[in-house]
Amino acid sequence: MRRKTASIFLAQLLIVVPLFFLPSSPADAQRETEQARLAPAIGPWLGAPRGNITNVRAIQGGVEIDAVVRDADSTRAVDYELVVDGTVAQSARAPRPVGLGREAEFSDTVFVDDGLHRVCLRLLDARFGGRTVDCVTATTAPPNTVSAAVANGATGVLVSPSGVVLPVVSGSPGNWRVKTPCGNEISFSNGTHIERARVVIDPGHGGSESGANGGAILEKNLNLEVSEILVEKLEALGISTELTRTADYRVPIRTRADIATALAPDVFLSLHHNGGAIRRSTRPGTEVFYATGQPEAQRLAAIMYEEMVDSLDEFNVSWVSTVNEGASVRLRQDGQDLYGIHRFSPQVTSIITEYVYLSNPSESELMQRAELPEIEAEAIVDGLLRWWWTTDAGTSLGNRFVDGSSSGTGGFDNCVDPSLIIPSTQSNSLQAPSRTDVLTDEQTGNGQQRVPLVVTPAGSLLPALLLDNDPAIG
Repeated sequence: MRRKTASIFLAQLLIVVPLFFLPSSPADAQRETEQARLAPAIGPWLGAPRGNITNVRAIQGGVEIDAVVRDADSTRAVDYELVVDGTVAQSARAPRPVGLGREAEFSDTVFVDDGLHRVCLRLLDARFGGRTVDCVTATTAPPNTVSAAVANGATGVLVSPSGVVLPVVSGSPGNWRVKTPCGNEISFSNGTHIERARVVIDPGHGGSESGANGGAILEKNLNLEVSEILVEKLEALGISTELTRTADYRVPIRTRADIATALAPDVFLSLHHNGGAIRRSTRPGTEVFYATGQPEAQRLAAIMYEEMVDSLDEFNVSWVSTVNEGASVRLRQDGQDLYGIHRFSPQVTSIITEYVYLSNPSESELMQRAELPEIEAEAIVDGLLRWWWTTDAGTSLGNRFVDGSSSGTGGFDNCVDPSLIIPSTQSNSLQAPSRTDVLTDEQTGNGQQRVPLVVTPAGSLLPALLLDNDPAIG
């Protein structure tokens, strides 16, 4: 399997679960014996960790951390340490709310070198076992790649009560002018205003535009599922992220680009899965398209292509491809970018990913495996972090070619706006839809896809009772 040193490094750092299953060195073992044994998790939180890191936020030169500690039997303050990359970075005491057994919540900041770090919460009191109870991977704020002009022009978006993302045209709190997905300008203030996002993720297609058909799986649903997993992973690192669509409704291309421009992100990533190729290949026909005249978009596309193809190396699949595999520029006859994602947001670093060919039965079957959306999202995170934190140029540049053919979708013709008030039956949360509903595209009476919420703990440790040693060590 072809792997790059930087990619391996980033992939290893992205592991959010504790590394307690790895063999310890003698020095680690000695340090572990000096730690108190874990207290059992008791009371209403039976089997749950005694404490959790609930949120991390990337800041310049450091990480802001929110945490909670559970103790059913005490009103005492909580002494804790924050351990970064195996070294104690902060020691403090958190007061407890009045009342026996109330959860203690606290926030703290640790200042560290730029890059990725493993942050652990250690509870010092004997009643907690004096041990580490949770670990996460966090990053300081990635290097800012947005020009001052683009940042100053950001108007933000308004997220409606139904989860629809509306680019702001003008106005102020209580008096916003926004664009609907179908391009209608309206006054609308019943929503949450978001000023900026480091990454804007665009789940391709939606609503009446289904994209590639993989038989048991439709592209529009898979695009959204992977995008939601990707949001979870980036937000867990403290990297602010926003979607262009949050459910199964139609969003024309220009509106997607308007959302990206309004949020002035470092990266505008349009996520797709391909269709149409029939030429057999010994390797995946993955394509990544970048905007012409954008060196950073070219570098990101080349890196992203490598990460995506590497993530598929282990699978034995009858791949298909075209001559356009790799990181490419696709132009119209007039020399402009064919794709409106690029053309309508010319100052934003933008790429379009086409991970596999759903029209190929072998690849469609692969993407129906439960772990593949997670693998794809991890590859994208690896690519973004490698782009931010290294100077790698990538080696897999494809073609620069003129091809003005288009599917004809993505325009405003016959566009019907979704409800801005009543949530659709599709999840507007950041939780991944269930695999069954993603693959069946069941329709409800109101024309929206029915996808129930699936609540899955993200990044939490095993119950404290099951840990044999301290995951902050090693």
